[in-house]
Amino acid sequence: MRVRRSLGVVILLLCLAACGSRLNQENFEKIRDGMSQKEVREILGDPVDASGASFLGLSSGEAVWKDEKTTITVHFLNDKVVTKRMSRTEKKGPPAKDEGRANP
Repeated sequence: MRVRRSLGVVILLLCLAACGSRLNQENFEKIRDGMSQKEVREILGDPVDASGASFLGLSSGEAVWKDEKTTITVHFLNDKVVTKRMSRTEKKGPPAKDEGRANP
């Protein structure tokens, strides 16, 4: 009985984690200028892409988070947020049967 209940709890937690994407408007608005990269990662999780460079004591970088519909890009200067951008794409279904074809 204990094993069954424990398994049920684990499955429920996995479902809840899968259903709730961190890439949403609420979390995007939590990101503020001056936040560290670590603070942003605590909100959004690990980015799918990150790059950076250093020159004359200045470091800059960009981190990108993506899921099926949302992309969040954050730019950092000396480990602090300077800009952020969020874009959403509506996933399109397959084209209609005759879409894109010329009528004979």
